[in-house]
Amino acid sequence: MLPKIAVGFFDERKKLLTKLSLVESMVMSYEGTTAKLDDLRSWLSSGINIMTSSPKYSIIIWDAEEMSPECQAVLLKPMEELGDQMNLVLAVENENLLLPTILSRGVVIYLNQDSSPVDESWDEIRKCWSSGPSACIAFVDKLEKERAIPVMEEVIRKLQASFLNEITPKRLLILDLAISSLAELKQTNINKKLIMDNFLISSWRIIKSAH
Repeated sequence: MLPKIAVGFFDERKKLLTKLSLVESMVMSYEGTTAKLDDLRSWLSSGINIMTSSPKYSIIIWDAEEMSPECQAVLLKPMEELGDQMNLVLAVENENLLLPTILSRGVVIYLNQDSSPVDESWDEIRKCWSSGPSACIAFVDKLEKERAIPVMEEVIRKLQASFLNEITPKRLLILDLAISSLAELKQTNINKKLIMDNFLISSWRIIKSAH
């Protein structure tokens, strides 16, 4: 199971622990708002050692998106290498403030009903992947430019949610491609439709590839 990125408003932290089936006495907590690089490294190392010897423990970092990019980067190696062995939860109000590389290594879970965005284009995206390049191009042609970023964010959410059931190399490749495409879409003076075309056709090729 990939580390969890829990999105919501956590005024009552005990409720979050309950939703995640975590026992407070078995949780090691860290405050992202006051994170310092050396302190985080030391704390994380100690927490990993504890979990290695006693897997029933979990790590949760509150307000993880408030950490500096340098502090967030400290999480990348353990998230990638430990994965199934480490029950790590990043509690955030806005997952988009996390590094893209953090997002690609975790499963996003929306815990407040009103914080879960509306899905509008996922079914059409899946039809594009089933039908091929011509369908991909037709979808992008009718897509309004301002919808490009929300659509890509929806694709990323859906792919991350699918990891709760199964993690496959192809899904990971498409997720990495989606995250890098989203970063491009957020830049100024770029051709959004060209980026969307490239993403859909490239991801279709990944899906249809033999391996």
